[in-house]
Amino acid sequence: MAIIKIMINILLIGYPFIIFFSLHHGHLNLAILGLFIIFILRLLTLPAMNSQLYWFSKIMPFVGLFLASVSWLLSEYQLLLYYPVMVNSILLTIFAYSLKHTPTIIERFARIKHHNLSTAQIHYTRNVTIFWCYFFVFNGSISLFTCLIDDLQWWTLYNGAISYCLIGLCMGGEWLLRQKYRN
Repeated sequence: MAIIKIMINILLIGYPFIIFFSLHHGHLNLAILGLFIIFILRLLTLPAMNSQLYWFSKIMPFVGLFLASVSWLLSEYQLLLYYPVMVNSILLTIFAYSLKHTPTIIERFARIKHHNLSTAQIHYTRNVTIFWCYFFVFNGSISLFTCLIDDLQWWTLYNGAISYCLIGLCMGGEWLLRQKYRN
């Protein structure tokens, strides 16, 4: 089961490349079928737990299934391009909501490893949550722009590579900052 979950996650990360190569070779229905399978498998392999993160993990496959279904019904690929925009929008909503209804998402992650957080640490997790909100606005805006210009190569480059590099840089930078902050 763990191998299946890893493969599904790799395929979800590779979503832009699946779209690109399928459309580049004129196989829209093959792309849609592949995405249906990936999203259904994702739903079936989610662990049972009761948390807001669980509901987020349920929402995203349904969004993917909806976009794939409408694309199939209309025989148009453009809606498939909006999945990264929707992911950023939903993440922004969840992170921003957690700013109003504490604890923040980042604080929840921190409490998984460190149950007792100081006031300074809680303030830090709040600032990190705010940073990620800004990042999701930025990343989602660029993703939306790549959809609107309707250039599949630029869309794939940004959503399949650059976006992930930016996420990695932000996560790595935050980790380095946290190490400095902790000492």
